[in-house]
Amino acid sequence: MQVRNEVLMKQILIVDDEIEILKPLEEMLIEEGYSVRAVENPLKALDLIKQYHFDLSIFDIKMPEMNGLDLINEARKIKPSLPVIFLSSKNDDIDAVVGMTAGADDYVGKPFTKQLLLLRIKSVLRRHSTNEIVVAKPIEVGHLSIDRDRHLVTWKDENIDLTVTECLLLMCLAERPGVVKKRQQLIDACYDGTYVSDRTVDSHVRNIRAKFKDLDNDADIIGTVQGLGYKLKL
Repeated sequence: MQVRNEVLMKQILIVDDEIEILKPLEEMLIEEGYSVRAVENPLKALDLIKQYHFDLSIFDIKMPEMNGLDLINEARKIKPSLPVIFLSSKNDDIDAVVGMTAGADDYVGKPFTKQLLLLRIKSVLRRHSTNEIVVAKPIEVGHLSIDRDRHLVTWKDENIDLTVTECLLLMCLAERPGVVKKRQQLIDACYDGTYVSDRTVDSHVRNIRAKFKDLDNDADIIGTVQGLGYKLKL
């Protein structure tokens, strides 16, 4: 499938507690050429907004743990310019007015057609597009530097060849150096809801350690906290 330039590399975050809405919407946008993260939990969404750049977010208004109105407030504290489209099962004027008053860029009522949603998405993206290239600030801790956008890791200005999963795991630890991250937290950061065992995390940590040691035998950046998880030692 040929991807049109206007959608190339656009990053979209979808948050909806109804899995029967979430998964088809994710698949539809991927087919259209967008890069998509889809989650049911608004708190997970906030963690992703802290870690990654998104060109657009789509929030359901009615969610049990945190509704879309509260979510947009918290998300805008992290990224004030984040474009938001609200979805709601109630296709009425009240939800539309409340959503737009809360700062949403647009509103689409459920059920919606594919054509309508795609038009709204493209419209919001065009309004927010500028000539300025958005570059996430790299994580820098001691001799360690991580380019979030390109998933590039350097140690003492030398590149470390990590896989995407290894980079995401290291990024999760480097966000808060010295703070212990449980294995499940690392799994959530790397696998986006896919089940994997604790041993998989341990294997990734071993690989990261080995790659740093290959470059610098004195590099000892990940510490193990028995019974809890891992932390960045720098």
